[in-house]
Amino acid sequence: MKKIINKPTVIITLLLLLQVSFSNIKAQEKIGINWKSIDQIQAAQAVNPKPVFVNLYTDWCVWCTKMDESTYSDPKIINYINNHFYALTFDAEGDNEVSLNGKTYNLETVNNRKVHTLAWDWGSVNNRIGYPTIVVLDNNMEKIQAFPGFKDSEAMNALIKYYGEGIYKTKSWQDYLTNGN
Repeated sequence: MKKIINKPTVIITLLLLLQVSFSNIKAQEKIGINWKSIDQIQAAQAVNPKPVFVNLYTDWCVWCTKMDESTYSDPKIINYINNHFYALTFDAEGDNEVSLNGKTYNLETVNNRKVHTLAWDWGSVNNRIGYPTIVVLDNNMEKIQAFPGFKDSEAMNALIKYYGEGIYKTKSWQDYLTNGN
């Protein structure tokens, strides 16, 4: 028996398949970075150790908002961070008490500014802190490096690959940037 293919049915089926595919792509873009709490990251480290990507921000920081809208919405950045890091976004002026590695952190005045002492420990560079600041931690939640200031997708891509692939263990940041990444 010969099958007859109905062209309108084929076209409708293909259109439905395309719509489902585009819907899945849009859903993945909406997922965004999988930000976790400190407690969630500590629990996950026991099962699957990874470096930690920290976004230090404040509510009033214009450049923090710009990074949320541009860099952190880039599908390549989202995918890479979600696959190679545990991610934490942390309000550097939040008043929540945090206990980590046997130490308690709170909101205090440091250098005449209100700042959470955990944000200060992780994000200060040359006894100063600015926002946004990206901090990379090892799997023990110890600071490896802090990078103050806005990062566009290109700069962020270089930074996350440098730490996500462990290149920092064998090559300096300057060598990585100047000799190709």
